[in-house]
Amino acid sequence: MSTRQKVMLILVGLFISYCIAMIIIITVNFRDFGIKGAEKRAMLTAEIVRSGLTAHMVNGMMDKRAYFLKQIENNENINALWVVRSQAVVKQFGEGFNNEIARDIIDKKVLKTGKTVQEMTETATKSMMRMTIPFTASAFGTPNCMRCHHAQEGEVLGVVSMVIDVSDVRGSSFVTIMYTTLFAVFIMLLILFVVNRFLKPYIHIFYSIKEVMQAAYEGNYSKRVDGGTLVESKAVAQMLNTLLEKLQMVFAEIDKKVYIFLQNKNSAQNSDPLVNINNTIDQLSEIYKFKQTIEHDKELEDIYERLASVLKNKFLLKDFSIIEADTLSGLKTVVYTTNGCHCQVEGGECRADRINLMVDSTIFDNTCSLFQQPGLHYLCIPYSISNELNLIISIVTKDEAESLHVRSLVGLIEDYVATAQPAIVSKKLMQILNKMARVDQLTGMYNRKYLDEFADKGISQALRSKTAYGILMVDIDFFKMINDTYGHDVGDEAIRTIARVIKDSIRKSDIAIRFGGEEFLVLLHNCDRDYIKNVAEKIRTHFSKQSISAGTESFSKTLSIGTVMFPDDSESIWKCIKFADMSLYYAKEHGRNQVVCYDESLFRGNDMKNQF
Repeated sequence: MSTRQKVMLILVGLFISYCIAMIIIITVNFRDFGIKGAEKRAMLTAEIVRSGLTAHMVNGMMDKRAYFLKQIENNENINALWVVRSQAVVKQFGEGFNNEIARDIIDKKVLKTGKTVQEMTETATKSMMRMTIPFTASAFGTPNCMRCHHAQEGEVLGVVSMVIDVSDVRGSSFVTIMYTTLFAVFIMLLILFVVNRFLKPYIHIFYSIKEVMQAAYEGNYSKRVDGGTLVESKAVAQMLNTLLEKLQMVFAEIDKKVYIFLQNKNSAQNSDPLVNINNTIDQLSEIYKFKQTIEHDKELEDIYERLASVLKNKFLLKDFSIIEADTLSGLKTVVYTTNGCHCQVEGGECRADRINLMVDSTIFDNTCSLFQQPGLHYLCIPYSISNELNLIISIVTKDEAESLHVRSLVGLIEDYVATAQPAIVSKKLMQILNKMARVDQLTGMYNRKYLDEFADKGISQALRSKTAYGILMVDIDFFKMINDTYGHDVGDEAIRTIARVIKDSIRKSDIAIRFGGEEFLVLLHNCDRDYIKNVAEKIRTHFSKQSISAGTESFSKTLSIGTVMFPDDSESIWKCIKFADMSLYYAKEHGRNQVVCYDESLFRGNDMKNQF
């Protein structure tokens, strides 16, 4: 029900209540007025009867009173009239010619009490009032009652009873009520008409404002208020419409300008720009805090940890891996994983990286041959970090519904990856610079600077954990002859060849260092003397079989290797390196192309002491 209908209904209810109350009041008042009028008429009639009977008595005409009483009874509205004598009067004068004695209980009651009694009788067509009025004796009036009656002062001498028809009062009351009701209805209709005419424009603008505000609440600021015909309502509507136009324009501009800071441009938009702005600002705030945090992280691994924390805690991803893909070398490295990487990405070609598009197993089964986990789905999302580096986020899901949820998060994840991109590039560049500072550019091996850092940190840890290292000092026999005969380019190729042989002959946990010139230092992690001897011989024999190109011809060379055991031979890494170098030179002095393991007894002669 509309407000207008409610107002009109309330007004009608009030007017009806007013009319009913007014009818009741008029009816009661008319009844009281008619009864009181009838009472006065009855009292007047009784006084006339008393005076008339007194005159008849004084004039000795009591036998003529019947005519007198009949004439009074014939008056309009008097249906019946009779006189009743008290016992004292009956005793003195008799019952009278018409048996003037008490006819009913009311007569007897009035004779006894001396108090007037009134009684109303209502029927469907008539309203009758019975009045019984006492006559009392008094010596102070005119004439003196005591002269004729043997009575005391105030004694009841008789009563006059009459029945008066007051139906005319009820009829007059009904007519009055009818006219009053008609008048009230007319006034009510007139008031409703006036109220409706003047209230309708205000109710109209109220409903128009309500519709506009409801639309604005739902995010639609394009609706406008209809001001109607009144000057005041038009002014209010114009002010509201101007305000709505400003809000619509400002919200649209804010939404558009704030949204450009996000990479996720394709996410579902709410119809309410305020909700969009609030969501965008919340997202920007979280991304900004993420950005502020990773900018102060020390290592690239810390940034990956932060990104993984966002994926786990904000996006509630449970099984995912973050993979680095080097676009130049094709090398792929799993830098973070929650439950282990489920595909052989490090040993094969990543489809998502190759096509630079998201790979979703729910779209087509077995899309990627590297994923070998039946019963699971996967989404591999590539992100370009730089020309040399791509980041692949591989997310494993249990069913299509979970995959659909992850697809809805792709754009949001992209915002965080894009935010982390400068920091990743910066840290990656620092890694490259650090690696360049610690890696020999010709061979790709570590250099002396790395050895210094390792000696400071790694060796002390090895001593605490009692981890043994085998140390090999490797040198090409007669290397100077290569440079002198074929030139430095061929000499560099020989160095690259021995570097390749060393790398192929050792484990990932071992460390190969270009110590200087054609000399190489190898640190074999957690081994014994037999393992050291075997690796050294493997390197020596493998290198001797290599063919080194020198223009139109080729040649082969041999190696001399000295070995030592840390910390058995010395707890000082630098002394061990010195002992390995001594062993190397011993090998060169005693025929070359051999492996010499350090033994203190070999260096007791003066010839070796002079060299070191």
